[in-house]
Amino acid sequence: MTLRRLGAQDARDMATIHAQSFAPPHGSGGWDALEMATHCQKDLCFGLDSEDDLAAFIILSVVMDQAEILTIATAPSARRTGLGRALLDLAISELEARGVTDLFLEVAEDNAPAIALYRSTGFIPMGRRPGYYRRAGGRVAALTLSRKLTGSG
Repeated sequence: MTLRRLGAQDARDMATIHAQSFAPPHGSGGWDALEMATHCQKDLCFGLDSEDDLAAFIILSVVMDQAEILTIATAPSARRTGLGRALLDLAISELEARGVTDLFLEVAEDNAPAIALYRSTGFIPMGRRPGYYRRAGGRVAALTLSRKLTGSG
């Protein structure tokens, strides 16, 4: 699998996958194509393709030697195939090559599959933000997780 840099030309596909991944009641419906294009201009956007279609993507904000996963999403047809983990591993390798030493993220505490993925790849809990995510039935807390990277860049 090859990690590829995404740009504005991928924004519509990214928005579709994001909407499928964060649809109510588990989210607000995702970011639209304009938001995706804007992120691809100012942040690092990487993706993995399945055949000729975008199957998973990640958006990372990098400041000096720290990075934050702003979002990561996998197309429904590519879930539970290891693609999300492969994407995360490749993105971490890219960040390490750029000299990043600390990686952070927030995840809804009711998102057990994502939490399991992050924990299995070395993320540890840092904190909890009550009522951070809006849901159809109310609000749910965000867990903040972090991971040390080698930053060999």
